[in-house]
Amino acid sequence: MTYSLLTESWIPLVSASGIRSTASITDALLIPSQWRGIDSTNPIECLALHRLLLAICHRAIGPGTTEQRGALLDSWPTQQIQEYLNHWADRFNLFDPIHPFLQVSALRSAGHPVRPWTILCPDRATGSSRLLWDHSIDANPEPITPAAAARALLAHLQFALGGTIRQKQYSGAAGPLVGILVITPVGNTLQEGLSLSLINQTAADHQLDLPPWEREPLQLSALSDPVTSIVSAGPAQRYTWLGRAVLLLPPSRGPDCVTDVLYDGGERIAESPIPDPMAAMVTGKKGPMPLMLREARAMWRDANALMGAEGYVPPETIRNAAAIRMGRGEFDPIDLLAGGFCHGSELAKPGIWRLEERRISPTLLAQGNAVAVAQAALDLAESTGDAMRNAALSLFTSWLKNGEDKSPDKKKDITGLLDSTQVMAYYWAHLEPEFWDLIDQLSTTPDADAIAKGWANTLKRTVTTTWNNAVRSLGTDGRALAAAGRSSHQLRRVLKPLLPAN
Repeated sequence: MTYSLLTESWIPLVSASGIRSTASITDALLIPSQWRGIDSTNPIECLALHRLLLAICHRAIGPGTTEQRGALLDSWPTQQIQEYLNHWADRFNLFDPIHPFLQVSALRSAGHPVRPWTILCPDRATGSSRLLWDHSIDANPEPITPAAAARALLAHLQFALGGTIRQKQYSGAAGPLVGILVITPVGNTLQEGLSLSLINQTAADHQLDLPPWEREPLQLSALSDPVTSIVSAGPAQRYTWLGRAVLLLPPSRGPDCVTDVLYDGGERIAESPIPDPMAAMVTGKKGPMPLMLREARAMWRDANALMGAEGYVPPETIRNAAAIRMGRGEFDPIDLLAGGFCHGSELAKPGIWRLEERRISPTLLAQGNAVAVAQAALDLAESTGDAMRNAALSLFTSWLKNGEDKSPDKKKDITGLLDSTQVMAYYWAHLEPEFWDLIDQLSTTPDADAIAKGWANTLKRTVTTTWNNAVRSLGTDGRALAAAGRSSHQLRRVLKPLLPAN
């Protein structure tokens, strides 16, 4: 069976006129100005599709400098990309017997049992391995189209959770992006997003940066004794790493009915001193490490990593996009796509996934004073949040003990009440849009003192409203009012650092 990803429509896109449709790789890359961007609501699928298109562009367009990447905004190398796709056309067949796209044909002779395609999708697997509630049954999976199977394959290779691979009884390493907050520029068109996201690369690095379709097929020997390796730290290789060995079996129920796969561990990517281009770097206890996605922490609370505040290095994609814009004398905000997927309390169990879009001015990354103001605002929000949490705990403690100082410790009940009332969730959610307004002001307003004062006022209002919500959550009877009175000094303690100095 033939299913060429270069000619079949399988990538969800939005056209320049706002029409949603699917397109082939050729349709997407030859005239990217006709598309607004990728149209997938699945976070890991959306990010994986961005990385695939960028990997192809890196290989087809070749090495380049910031100036050369910026030139792509005005002049897209259509013929160069077409020639590259023509040269490697046979490697983009999803069901090729020798070189199936991003798969391992050697699995046919490995003797592994057939697995349902749902193993590739955390939102469709049954049992404790699923991320979302779903009707899927692994023993009899609902068939999917080759297009959907291709998208699932891409996402799984980048975001596969670590855990035991049953065929060989060893622990498979997690995909290269698991747990990392992935950030990349997008634009008003797909051409703009790709141009801004292509990082600089030397000719020597480009020569080593081979994606799977330009290399020899992975053999069974590599699967039986996986070796930790990294051939290069280049973007094309990182964006298409075979962290799992997968083979989609040709449809057996009809031309559009993929149900089964063969599955095993894949290549293990080694630690590299060069971070993933889409990852911000922070200084941890053991040195530099990628900024991680955290369940109870939205991206804005880590915005200092985007701006290169002290102790942080922004993703290379963001730094490169800002340099392109600044070099062209263009200062419009850069649209960013950020998200990821992380495990839960156990490494092999799904936790959360997330995808959000934000904007940041390129000038902000170059203004040390503005970055300092933003970092101070985040630090103040964090310290105020800690104090607000302590105040809420004091309020709930007073309510549970009901004035009895010698009542038994009810720490578990107190924290449970804090979680169930969503007091702190309100605090952080209310501040998020206010913070992005602050970021917009910093890119256009030189009065840092006025911005900092406005942020303190925002925090005061948010703290007061959060406290009132916490009090109302206890009811309006005498017990609740008494608890609020006994704990009111805690509210004053939270507000004190936010008041102007005398």
